[in-house]
Formats: sequence, C-alpha cells, structure tokens
Amino acid sequence: MRRAAACVLLVIAMVLAAGLRESTQPSVDAAGTYEAGTVCLAGVTPDQLGQLFVTEPGGIVGADYQRATPLSNGSVLWTFQDAEVRLPNGSTTLVHNIGMIQRDHCFTALMSGTAADPQPWLFASETTKFAHWYWPLGAEMGADGRVYVFMAEMVEHGPGYLTRVEPIATVVAGVDIDDLDVEFRGAPANAGPSLYGWSIESDGTWTYLYAQCHRQFGFDSYLDVYGHDTQCSSIVTVARVPRGHLLAAPSYWTGSGWSSDDAAAVAVIDTEGRTVNPSQFVRANNNWMAITKVGDWWGDRVLVERANRPTGPFSVVAEIAAVPKCAVDCNTYFASWIPSPDPTRIIYGLSHNRWDGIATEVYRPTFASVRAPAYRVSTADRCSLGYCG
Repeated sequence: MRRAAACVLLVIAMVLAAGLRESTQPSVDAAGTYEAGTVCLAGVTPDQLGQLFVTEPGGIVGADYQRATPLSNGSVLWTFQDAEVRLPNGSTTLVHNIGMIQRDHCFTALMSGTAADPQPWLFASETTKFAHWYWPLGAEMGADGRVYVFMAEMVEHGPGYLTRVEPIATVVAGVDIDDLDVEFRGAPANAGPSLYGWSIESDGTWTYLYAQCHRQFGFDSYLDVYGHDTQCSSIVTVARVPRGHLLAAPSYWTGSGWSSDDAAAVAVIDTEGRTVNPSQFVRANNNWMAITKVGDWWGDRVLVERANRPTGPFSVVAEIAAVPKCAVDCNTYFASWIPSPDPTRIIYGLSHNRWDGIATEVYRPTFASVRAPAYRVSTADRCSLGYCG
C-alpha cells in the first residue's frame, strides 16, 4: 500500500515538473455539459500542446481528429472524435465526440453524462453507440454570438464498428461560448452527406464551408484493407454564406463563379495523384492556407498549400514528413490548423493511432508549426492606397 502511494506521489511530482496540473472536480451545467476535468499546460507551444492528454484530464486517454476554433471571448473550442475515456474502475470506454474549452493555458474536457457513464458532448440523446453517432467537423462563430459546431451524422452498416460506415447527414449545434450551454440543435441549409462544414473559415464578408465526403471505412480496397471511397475522398469543394450566418442557404464555387446548385461545385484542391484529401483551411495574413495529410491513414507526407483566394488555386509551399510514433504498428492521419500565439508561426496537429486500433498513449495528436506567410496586400488594400485602376 505504501509503495503504491509512493508511486502515485512520484507521478504527481513528475506531472508538476512537466508544467501540468489537473483538477479532478467535475461539474455538470444545466444544459447537460459535463466539465469532466481540467489540465493546465506551461504554455501552448507545439511541444507543450503535445502534453494535452498526459494526465488523462477528465479520464481522456486519447482522441483524434483534433480541431480548434478561436472564439470571440478569447477562448478556443477544441473538438475530437472517438475519445477513449477511463472510468473510475480503471477500465475504458469510447465516447464518439468530446470537446475541450481552452482558456489561456488551461483545457477543460467537455462531455455529457457522468464520470461513471461518460457520453458524447453533442447529440448524445440521438446516439446509439457503435451504430449511429455524430463526429465533429468544423466550427465557426455565428453572427448571433454563438459558436456553431457542424457534425457528421454517421451510420454503421457493417457487422462491426468501422466496417461499413457512411455519413448520412450534416447537423449543427449552437453553443453559448461563455457557459457552454448547447442552445441550438438542428440542421444547416445543406444538411446532406456531402458535409459542407468539413472545414470552416471566414474572411471579412463571407464564411466558407469546405466539403469532403469522409467515407473512410468499408469501401475501396488498398493493401487488402477496405477503406476510403476513392470516388469522392480526394474531392474538396467549397460553398459560402454571409459571414457568421452559418444556417443560411449557401452558394457553391463552380470554377468561374458562385451558384445555388451544389451539383455545379468543383474541386478546389488538386486531386491528381491523391486518393484522399482530408484538407483543412485557415486564413493567415490575408492568405488562404490548406493543410492535407495526403492519403489520410496511408502515405507519409503532409502538404501545406497557399492561395490568394479561398477557392484557390492552391500551390504547395511545404512538404513535411508525417512520422508515426512507432515503426511498424502505428499510423498517422488528419492534419489540422491550430491557433497560435506566435504570429510568425502557424501550428498544426496530426492524429496518431495503432493499426490495431487499441487506444494507448499512441492515440494522441502531436503538434508542430510552419512559418506563417507574409502579409498579402489585397485588391481592396491596394485600392485604398490609391493603386487601383
């Protein structure tokens, strides 16, 4: 007993020395958001963000598909797919979606349910575990002051979890950014399985909703694994709505203009030689930046691309090796942009797992950064300076 206690004290000391501290007092608000636990990091550099799940805040052993959205109150909303959560008895359970609210250097895990029975943060009452669930897509601040989180409604048609999965619809949750109450649950104007809202970013006038089919399991064979639907997995299209009006009817980029017909949408990311493009987008210094773990689970490179416009054309500006956490049994997938406190760098996250799917410390994202692009003077800027004509 004493030896076990000494080990616990040693672990706590090591955690504190690493610049982390954890609150184990959860709370449940009136709307059902379960604030499961908080971890505070020494900072938010890429290396420090890599410590996010070390203490298992709220029992979270690991998760993937990391996405982070800056909020108008200065905090950052993170969402994750399929978190593995430790129960009080030491066993673990899978929760199809969770959130985290980042305030300065502290991160609070968001679920529903309780510590003994953790449930998805969003659309828990509509979820049937392993059969019908909701995965987070992009999120963006709305004109009404809420943050709107787009979700893929997923259905399992196969004999086991992740054997023949497809998205059947797009839904949206509107969340109060201060108390984290879920105040709206509904559908966007395009609620179909094309998943407009896969990645979301805004400029001063428009909010852009990028789409990718997210059909990963049980479709085309590659290396004897039935994975992505290659008829759609490389195609990324974009629609737009007035800035912050996330539920408005979108118009779609056709290659030469915008149309109300979603069938006219064209790819904005290069598809040649790429079977899967799970691309994510951010506007940085008036440039449009895309990041793609080409091939998703497969392949070994992350591409960073830049464009003058949200519709492209995008040109590769960096090619980065995607390094798994172990040599044989591990893989990498889904690169995404993360808000950075350093204006000269853009942080990105990369998901990791084992090929056998067993949730260990491998099942946690890593983070790195790339140089931010130089500020691009737009046409409007040039005109305001008298250089238009």
